[in-house]
Amino acid sequence: MKDPKPFLEKDFAYHADMLDALLAEGTKVLYSEDDGVMLRIGKHGPLAISAKTEEAMEKMAKLIEEKRYMAVVRPFKFLPKLFEIKGKPVETMPCYQAAFKGKEPVLEYEVPGFEIKPLEQKHLSFVCKNYDDDEDYIKSRIEYGMLGAFDENGNCAGFIGFHGEGSMGLLKVLPEYRRKGIGIALEAKNLNRRLSEGRIPFGHVVVGNEKSTGLQNKIGMEFSEKIVTWIFSDF
Repeated sequence: MKDPKPFLEKDFAYHADMLDALLAEGTKVLYSEDDGVMLRIGKHGPLAISAKTEEAMEKMAKLIEEKRYMAVVRPFKFLPKLFEIKGKPVETMPCYQAAFKGKEPVLEYEVPGFEIKPLEQKHLSFVCKNYDDDEDYIKSRIEYGMLGAFDENGNCAGFIGFHGEGSMGLLKVLPEYRRKGIGIALEAKNLNRRLSEGRIPFGHVVVGNEKSTGLQNKIGMEFSEKIVTWIFSDF
């Protein structure tokens, strides 16, 4: 197999997740040739696939041994070939990928009357109620490091973190606290943490989510021109 970096670096924003995965512990290169790259992110994590041709997508699809899998795949036009070989998944989620190409920290924002600090496991039920009810997953994300914005009375107004495959996300600002700059303050602090770790800050914005697109643009993220698609098979 070839070094995957030259293939991936040809389009930074489109492949930022895969370039970052190469920096993460446990990532395995499953396929790397001139026509595509496939990675396993972490020991039991999702797949990341980029195919230059339909034939490459076919070759990589045949390397997926498990019937039930999760993957972020590109390009969109070759998905039918993946589905032909692996079966149609229960859910697909098309996204634009946003990535930060710089190395210097971005400006962090202070929000009067609020303090940004790490969440603790005592905030688990709060996050589950306001974002996701999968307690085991949220517990792991808090353990990895989530941030919350707290008012002077100790009430959590919003939070942010990292998903298991490394993307920035889990961002939520409660309705009564919006339009105060809390979202971008959380995003900036989270992004700078990633930079300090020597990693590539990136995130996925579901197609049509204009609010999130605006926030990513404001903080200096670069968007991929082409779509990446999350695939969720029947777990």
